[in-house]
Amino acid sequence: MKPNITHEQVLRILSGDPVAFATFYEENRDMLYYQAYRFLKHREDAEDVVQEAYIRIFLNLHTYNFSCKITTWMKRIVKNLCIDRARRNKVRHHYSLDEQNTEGSNFILETLSDGKKPPDQQVVDNEENKKVLHLVETMPDQYKNVFILRFFSDYSLMEIADNLSMEVNTVKSRIFRGRAYLRRLYRAS
Repeated sequence: MKPNITHEQVLRILSGDPVAFATFYEENRDMLYYQAYRFLKHREDAEDVVQEAYIRIFLNLHTYNFSCKITTWMKRIVKNLCIDRARRNKVRHHYSLDEQNTEGSNFILETLSDGKKPPDQQVVDNEENKKVLHLVETMPDQYKNVFILRFFSDYSLMEIADNLSMEVNTVKSRIFRGRAYLRRLYRAS
């Protein structure tokens, strides 16, 4: 894989160039926020994780070895911080009708008023989605982590394998078994 940051840019950031770091921060902030938000489903927690991730990224940038895209390396840091936070705080997903995304719009109300389905059907669909999200949260970590990265974060099989340090066939197997496990949970509920 070709990295999307040059060795020279890394050196400029490490030497304390504020313009280089500001550019690096702005180019990647939203991507890291969405990564954290998809995992945690809570705006403040996602913002906290991104701030902590940037501290770790800056402190460990000298260890980045250009073997993968820097965004993959950074997403791995965010994912690990999200997992740590979820374990530490037993994070529960919060859904607020008042919560707004980074563009200032309310994502739940947008979902309910997208014009594609009647509002009553959208409410039913939203309840089903919440049910599925809750069931995913109860999955064993070996299935849940792979499942979240694949279906909620849109990672490729190779990216999941890289992030979780496992073989692609193991990822495929866990996705297959995770689907079967989720199907059983869904039918039982």
